[in-house]
Amino acid sequence: MLDSETQQMKRPSGTLQGQRILVLGACCGFGRGMARALAASGAQVVVADSNADALAQISNAVPLPLKGEADVALRRVGRAWGEARLDGVLNLMPLRQPDKIDLNVAVLQGIVQGFMPALTLREGQIVSVVARPEQALDVGAGAMAPALASAQSALAHALRRDGLTLNMVSVGEGAVKPARTAVIGLLSGALGSLTGAELRL
Repeated sequence: MLDSETQQMKRPSGTLQGQRILVLGACCGFGRGMARALAASGAQVVVADSNADALAQISNAVPLPLKGEADVALRRVGRAWGEARLDGVLNLMPLRQPDKIDLNVAVLQGIVQGFMPALTLREGQIVSVVARPEQALDVGAGAMAPALASAQSALAHALRRDGLTLNMVSVGEGAVKPARTAVIGLLSGALGSLTGAELRL
């Protein structure tokens, strides 16, 4: 669903001019489309994933291959990143690993712990995208959004004073274009100063 429709999206321009956005889990179809849309919106895009060959094929983006377990790799890369400019992280790992709840909660914590110095300097954002299952009885995938929303809410409450915001976009079938618009709206601040929110599309 997210792969085929992403190819047909029109891209806005200029709304993220000058921002640096890290796209985590960028090698999925939605990730490649989002990297293109973010670049077309004026952002400098850094794409991160474990597949170095696929990362190198994403145009208009700086590839950042991750080695080892994603949460550990993110903490390591975040320490090396330090306080270099970072305005937002688009977390697409829940799309890549939709049934691994513990891993995705650990990845969210890894993003916060690794990149907090860079993100809090610019009142940065973390936006996670979760796909709602097409089958109502898919319990594993169906539990992802509530589990991640709960973890995000706790982190958002704790980090609000530091200026770091965390939000989630929960995507149903056929909602690729609205998901793209919501992500860019959150990252650009066009949707207001939300934190701990879940946008259901």
